[in-house]
Amino acid sequence: VEKHSHGDLLHEMLPSRALRKLEKGEVVVESFNSATIFFSDIVGYTNMVSTMSPLQVMTMLNSFYSEMDRLTAKHKVYKVETIGDAYMVSGGCPDRCPPCEAAEKVACFALDAIELVKNFEAPDGTKLFIRAGLNSGPVVAGVVGTQRPHYALFGDSVNTASRMESTSSKMRIQISESTFDLLI
Repeated sequence: VEKHSHGDLLHEMLPSRALRKLEKGEVVVESFNSATIFFSDIVGYTNMVSTMSPLQVMTMLNSFYSEMDRLTAKHKVYKVETIGDAYMVSGGCPDRCPPCEAAEKVACFALDAIELVKNFEAPDGTKLFIRAGLNSGPVVAGVVGTQRPHYALFGDSVNTASRMESTSSKMRIQISESTFDLLI
């Protein structure tokens, strides 16, 4: 039972193809010619949480991320990670699909994320606002670490997606030209 539950947990944490390679003792690293990356963060997060208890912060983030996770399943995109108030998703990596399809999946996810936030409140009733950014291009992905293995994405395309988010406006999705070209 214990081994089965650990296996289930690993399947939640790592893509199945990566997990199979790890089980064989192989290094997990792959190149993707095109993936679409989404980043979001909560606008005003630092000020908001300064007035909340740690328990309230955890409750809010868990509730919000659980709803975002539901959207990843709906749109068949991959949740890469959350760091604090940042949420990262990819399309076309680790599950390969045509670049236009990946961009469409991630763009639809992003639109639904904005809609989700419109109806979401922090435990104290404070409205949440996010900003988001998307970029498409080549990435390298793989499992890093052994203590807490993590599937991570690397490359200029990831950095550009992060910049698209950080320079976006409240409740807006900023997309790069490469993503725009895939969507038209």
